[in-house]
Amino acid sequence: MDNGEWTMDNGEWTMNLEDYILAHIDPEPDYLHRLWRATNLHLNYPRMASGHLQGRVLAMLVHMIRPKTVLEIGTFTGYSALCMASALNPDAVLHTIEINDEQEEFTRPWLENSPWADRIRLHIGDALEILADSPPALPIREGAVCSEQASAFTESSVIAPSQKFPSPTGEGLGVRLGGESPFDLVFIDADKRQYVDYYRAVLPLVRPGGFIIADNTLWDGQVVTVPEGSSSMKRHSVPSAPEGSSPHNGKEAQLQGILAFNDLIAADPAVERVILPLRDGLTLIRKLP
Repeated sequence: MDNGEWTMDNGEWTMNLEDYILAHIDPEPDYLHRLWRATNLHLNYPRMASGHLQGRVLAMLVHMIRPKTVLEIGTFTGYSALCMASALNPDAVLHTIEINDEQEEFTRPWLENSPWADRIRLHIGDALEILADSPPALPIREGAVCSEQASAFTESSVIAPSQKFPSPTGEGLGVRLGGESPFDLVFIDADKRQYVDYYRAVLPLVRPGGFIIADNTLWDGQVVTVPEGSSSMKRHSVPSAPEGSSPHNGKEAQLQGILAFNDLIAADPAVERVILPLRDGLTLIRKLP
């Protein structure tokens, strides 16, 4: 166990609270630690990856829920997908969707070379199109890190990053998995401006009693310093920003997406919900039976 780093402050030994937490939870698996280091060395915005603490929380939640089919919207480096896949039963599967095709060159090898590759299916494209009942106008690349369970693929059909081909059945992912509610767990960590659209798209695809987890729902605390005119001002007393200022560092659209999502979830009678103040905010949503 890493005992963390103690520092002297005003005559007292202190430790950063997150360091203390990390020193008292399960260690980060070596493969994920190497991925975390590579992310920080080679990619912009490495903080977008879940990291040690949130990764252990996701793995624990998967252990508790015991899903057979998981959907992730927003793969990035694959860190969160690997955390969840590591906790799945061997016969379970995780579908992860990444819209940025340039990210695939980095991410796919980390998924393919992981100890949990046979549980992961990587899809490149727009999640809303991939999930839709009708195929998009343009073909999407639908790679399987392991194609064993995809009957339309052969062993040689694990695709290279440059290849493209349409859905094998001409149907959306939810339909191809069979049934109206194929997912036991959905993790949303993608474009914040589309959180409401993602939620509306996946809720019908989650089985009754299933779960949706949404990341970044406190948006670095900015949800409680919303700009004048926001719908969330109905519940918060917020001073107006000085004229000409930009209180949200150019991320107003993402903030508005998070606020709209949080308001929608809070008012939805079809679900139970709780927000955990973990990192940037993690919302747990249970679809009522």
